[in-house]
Amino acid sequence: MLHAVPVRRLARNLLVMLVIASLSGCGFHLRGSEALPPEMSVVYIQSGSPFSTLVDDFTEALRARGAKVTERLEDATAVLRILENDRKRDVLSVNTSGKVLEYVLRQTIQFSVATAENLPIVDSQTVTMSRAYLYKSTDVLGSEREKHAVRHTLQKNLVNMAMLRIAAAAR
Repeated sequence: MLHAVPVRRLARNLLVMLVIASLSGCGFHLRGSEALPPEMSVVYIQSGSPFSTLVDDFTEALRARGAKVTERLEDATAVLRILENDRKRDVLSVNTSGKVLEYVLRQTIQFSVATAENLPIVDSQTVTMSRAYLYKSTDVLGSEREKHAVRHTLQKNLVNMAMLRIAAAAR
């Protein structure tokens, strides 16, 4: 029975190594590790709302992928243009007395990426997502916090989808 423990440990370690080897062999990458096109080493973000949370999220995502984000167009090797940022909230369900029970948040972003010489890297792309959340009229502050948390997560997911599309342009 003394040999059973080391054999189990060895079997477990071999299984873990097999899983890691198969994941790396299939092209699996952690989120945020996809390489950007080389032309995007220094990026300027052009937006109608330069101080928006969407610009902040794109800045964070670009930096996480190794790009430098600049505030000067002259220093950029590429320009990320945020062409549209449309946010909506619609009623999803109501109770029998007509009070709102759920809302759905929708956000659509349209973007493109070009080199400093205005050569396209990524043509205009549109990404849309929606998420539902419960609304409690008895807890307005809690519902408002939930709305902001859902909107924040929704926007981060949209930016990650956009970054995957940009990284796909590098291939």
